[in-house]
Amino acid sequence: MKRSWLSPANWKLVQKSIPVVCVDVLPVCFSPRSRNDVRLVGLIYRDTPQGRKWCLIGGRLLYAESLSQAIRRQVRDALGRRVKIHVRSDQQPLHVAQYSPTGRKPFALDPRQHSVALTYALEMKGAPTPGGEAIQFKWFEITKIPRGKQLGFGQDAVLTACLRLLKNR
Repeated sequence: MKRSWLSPANWKLVQKSIPVVCVDVLPVCFSPRSRNDVRLVGLIYRDTPQGRKWCLIGGRLLYAESLSQAIRRQVRDALGRRVKIHVRSDQQPLHVAQYSPTGRKPFALDPRQHSVALTYALEMKGAPTPGGEAIQFKWFEITKIPRGKQLGFGQDAVLTACLRLLKNR
């Protein structure tokens, strides 16, 4: 598939005109005892409009790209080719997050654009090599996950919703 992209001026116009579709990935490790018991959560450390923060892996969907392709591309771009994430072609998101420049409820904050992120919690294998926007990758125990202003893009609420949904599956 040939991927073309918009000029910076046209992309800025799109960002100011219509919601952008994104995929976000929350890498998880489950307890060997239960698929409802999340042991670890993976986050990337990256530059955001609010400074360097911990975030989910993710970004926009490209034209003619499937959701599973976008997930694989985002993970590969952030963590390198040695990382593998299992995602089925018909995989459904765990959570749908809404972002806006205002960050007012029900939105998380993204000062750049209005976007809708299909959020997936997926198991990951391999040794991450942070790259692209990812400065660092780290696995966090559930009790030690960064919270509040340590997370970028208002993702505290997104992370909380994902963990609640995983626990109640």
